[in-house]
Amino acid sequence: MQAITTDCGDAQRWGLDPAFISQLTEELQQVWQRYQTSFQTRTHDGSAKAWIYLRWLLTMDDHRTFANIARRVQGVEADGQEVQQCMSDSPWQARAVIRQVQAELAATAEVQHGGVLLVDESAE
Repeated sequence: MQAITTDCGDAQRWGLDPAFISQLTEELQQVWQRYQTSFQTRTHDGSAKAWIYLRWLLTMDDHRTFANIARRVQGVEADGQEVQQCMSDSPWQARAVIRQVQAELAATAEVQHGGVLLVDESAE
C-alpha cells in the first residue's frame, strides 16, 4: 500500500512521474527568464526575489505568508522581508508584467480561436 503524502512538492501526490519534475522545473525557469527584466530597474534587480515568489506559488499548500515563502524556498533562517519588499514596495512596474502576460495570452492559439482562460485568485 502506498503512503499518502501531504507534501505539496511530492510529485506522486499529483500523479506525476518524479522524473517529470525536472522538466517542469526547467519550464518554470524559462517562464521566469521571460519576465526577468520586468523586475529590474536602473538601480535595482528584484528578479531573484521574483523567482522565489514564482516558485512559492507552485509549492505552498497553505500558511501563505512571506516568511513561509522564504523559508520554503530559501531555508529555515529566512524571514521573508526581502521577498515582501520585492512584491510590495519595489520600484519595478507591475504594469509591464501585466502587459507581457496580456501579449503572451493574445498570441496563444487556443485563446485566439474560441478558448477561454479562467483566473481564480481565491487562493483556497
